[in-house]
Order: sequence, then structure tokens, then C-alpha cells
Amino acid sequence: MPKPKTPQRSYAEKLCLKHPDFGDRTIARMVHKKFPDKTIEAIRKMVRDATGHGGEATRNYKSEDTKKLFKPLEYNYKKTNLYKPDSKEYISAQKRKLSKSKYYIVTWAQNNTPVHKEFLHNIESYAKFIGAEIHVILGRYKNPTSIFQGKTDEHWANEILPYADAKRQKIHKNLMILSDIRVQPTAEYPMTGLESISGLSSCIIGHPKRQFYVVAALEGYEPKNMFTTGAITVDNYTDSKAGKKGEFDHTTGFVIIEIKDANTFFARQVTCVDDGSFSDLCYNVKDGKVTKDAKIKYANMGDIHVDVKCPIVEKQQVKLLDYFKPKHTIVCDVFNGTSVNHHEEKDPIKKYFLQQNGDNLIKNEFERMFKWCDKWIKYNLVFIASNHNDFIDRYIKRMDWKNDIPNSKEYMEMTQILLSGNAPDGIVAYKLKERYGKKIKTIGRNESFRIGGIELSQHGDIGTNGAKGNIKSFKRLSTKMDIQHTHTPAYYGGVMQVGTSTVTRVGYNVGASNWENADGICHENGKRQHIIYMGDNKEFTTFKF
Repeated sequence: MPKPKTPQRSYAEKLCLKHPDFGDRTIARMVHKKFPDKTIEAIRKMVRDATGHGGEATRNYKSEDTKKLFKPLEYNYKKTNLYKPDSKEYISAQKRKLSKSKYYIVTWAQNNTPVHKEFLHNIESYAKFIGAEIHVILGRYKNPTSIFQGKTDEHWANEILPYADAKRQKIHKNLMILSDIRVQPTAEYPMTGLESISGLSSCIIGHPKRQFYVVAALEGYEPKNMFTTGAITVDNYTDSKAGKKGEFDHTTGFVIIEIKDANTFFARQVTCVDDGSFSDLCYNVKDGKVTKDAKIKYANMGDIHVDVKCPIVEKQQVKLLDYFKPKHTIVCDVFNGTSVNHHEEKDPIKKYFLQQNGDNLIKNEFERMFKWCDKWIKYNLVFIASNHNDFIDRYIKRMDWKNDIPNSKEYMEMTQILLSGNAPDGIVAYKLKERYGKKIKTIGRNESFRIGGIELSQHGDIGTNGAKGNIKSFKRLSTKMDIQHTHTPAYYGGVMQVGTSTVTRVGYNVGASNWENADGICHENGKRQHIIYMGDNKEFTTFKF
């Protein structure tokens, strides 16, 4: 005789059999953990079917006392807004197929909220102009006070439905669009905890805040960049503290991706102004028209460090600056401090090799710095006080000249300069002014230097009250800022941090590193972009300059 089939049991039934002492609420929570995307009604039914059997348990389930057991679970669904959507729009977006393209424009849209129509019009025009595919990541925010909110339905603006995306997309072997992940629009750091979810690939996450940072990687691995998109919908938040913070940080923008070849891609964040217009590298887009006439207010270069500067990156930087001809070019750490590095003064092996090459001589290092400046002086250089420029001042204050005879003459000369009070901003600033006069600007530690409302005087090494600086502490200040110092590009809450102009391995950044070659530019409309140099040739775009 055939063996009778074992009856199929639901997960809730198996839990009941395995744990007969568990109550309805415990079973429901375990089912929710196993199936987080199921609706509350579906979980109720599973628990009812598992515990009911047509007897007392069914009547208990229907009673008010047992219904109360589900309230914490219902509250969790409502609070986190994790319920499974039933809208056809969202289900269709989950089936979005990726079309092969050289360019992609990725942004984010909030449910039950109008789009910024002028911005959408300009995005469509730009996409048509460069041949880009548009992806709009569908996002949610439960806002009971919204004037746009429907009573029960969930929808997205009809204008963006042709571009809707709710499916994870692998658009390059080193880049993913995480369209299937929804992060609360009010999250302060929306990418935190998602660093490993895309594996070794860089990733783009849909979110109305503009944020960007680099995940540390071991030598030989591709740099891993994480971007948020900005939004295509207008701001629509509650009047709570979290809602008001979300409204303040709401950014209308997108990420543009350029696929150069199988190994290299370029990505940039683009932000629009109130009228929906925007600039991306050399292009301006306004009222649906694309013009190649973008200008910039300034360029902010990654830390220079002349002695370890990457010549391949420098070639691309010159290309960028020759095209834009900025009114100001911000530079930091021009003086590397190779000859007076206090971190290496007790390393006899390092000192031996420096002496072999003549790199231990201060006068030689100044000559190398001047040689670089002579070539770059045409770009309207602004020198910001920075920690490596300070190395020479620290050397004078700590060193006994009798212990460094090869540099004794320079030691005496620079000591006299400091004692005379003629170098309030340090020896490097003094030497630069002496050589170039009014052709350059030097900015001291406590000076302010603002362009278009953006503070550029801070290198980033010194924070509040002399403490060690970092980008998250600077974002608490009441002004937009550009900083440098860490050699890793980032963007948080109005603070842009550029990367480095050096080779990305210089001996002391051992192990995993998030150093990356990246500069910053500020367009005439006041919006800033990172220029990230990628690939073996350290290029930054496929556009023709």
C-alpha cells in the first residue's frame, strides 16, 4: 500500500507543535521575524489556523483579550512602515528590467507626494541629451499630517511611474543600485549598517538626504563608494523633531553614472536649485535646455603633498582647471614635510634613504614645492593653513640645530623669522608670500574665507576648541563648509570633504584604506560636486572637455 502523505503544515503550526506553551503573541512575533514582508492580516490568519482547530482557541482569538496580544505587532508594522505594499505601481516597479546604457540617472520619490515638475522636466531633457536611462527608486514615509496623504491608498506620482524602480540592479561589475532597500527618509545616517550589503561593489541608495562616503578596502581592491540619491519629490514631512530635521536636509537631486568600460565607471551627485535647474560638470540644464557653458566659482583640490603627488591624477586635474579656469583654487598641505617629519625622525632606516636621495634637506624640499607652485600659479591659488605645512614650524620648536647639521643654516634662518614675528601664519605661508606676493592668498588658522556662503578656511584637522576635527563634528556648525585632511572624500549635512592628490599608498596608511583621489568644484549656482578620479588613468568623466 502507498505510504500516506505527511500533511503540509504552516510555519505557525510547526511552532505550535514544537512549543506548545507559546502564546499567540510569541508565535506571531516569530512568524513576523520569519516572514517580515507579510501583512498583519496574513500573520493573524496563520496564527488563527495554527491555534484554532475550531475549538476554544478560535473563540479566544476572536475575543478582545486575545486581539490585544497582537497590538505590539501591529504597532511595529505601523511604526516602521514595513507592511507589504498592495499597489500595482510598486509591484510593477519590482519587475523593472535594466536596459543597457552608457549613462544612468538615479533619484528617489516619496509615496503620496508630488514631484518637483521643473526638475523632472530638466532631468528628462538631460537624459535625452546624453542618452541616459532614468531610475526613480520608490520610497515610503508615513506622514499622517501630510496635505498630500490619501486616507488608505499608497501611490506615487504618475509622472515618475515610467521610471519607477524597486528592484536591485547590477549596472556594472563594480556598482549596484539598491532599489529594493527602503530607508526612513528621516534617518540621520541612511547608509550606516549597509556597508557590506553590496559586497565589493560600490552602491547607490535611494534617500532624500545627500550623503557620500568611501568604505575602506584592502590594497588591490577597487574603491568602494556609497552614495545617496537625493529626491525628485518635494519635501513632505511631519512636524515632529525628526520630520523637521528631515525637511531641513531634504535635497532635490540625483546621482549620474557613466559607464566607461568593463572595468571603470564614474559617479557624481547632482543637486538642483529651487527653479529645478542644475549643473553637472560642463553642462547647465534649465527650462528643458542643455547648454555646455557651466562655470565654477572655485575648485577645491585634494591634499597636494608635492613629494608624493600622483602625476597621473595631476594630469587630469590640469585638464579640469584648464577647462574651467576657476577664480580660486583651494590647496592644502602643499609642503609634505618629508625632510622634517616628526613621525619618522627616530626611524634610522627611513633617514638613511632620505639622505641617499638628498630628501633630508629642507632647502631641497622648498625648491620642490616652489617648482610645483610655479606651474600652478596661473590657477589663482589659495593656500589654507594645514597640518603638513605646520611640520616645519614644529621642527623649529622641538629640534636642536646641533642634532641636524645638514639643515642648521635653514634652521637658523627660519628661527629668526619666527622670532621676528613676521610669520604669524607659519613658515610655509611666509615663504609663499615672499616669493609670489599678491599673486596668491594664504589663509591663517583663525581666518575666514567664504565664497558664495561656503566656508573654505578650515583644513579639517582641528575641530571645536582645538579638538581633533572630523566631518561629522563640522556638520554641526551653522555654515556650509569644504574641508580636506583625511584623504577620503565625503559629504554630510552641507559639509564637503575632498580626497587626496597623492598616490593612495604612502607607507603609513597600511591595511584597509579609504583614501581616494577626489577634488571638489562649486558651480555658479552654488551647488557643489565631487570630482572622483577612477581607473588606471585616473579619469573623471567620459564627457568631451
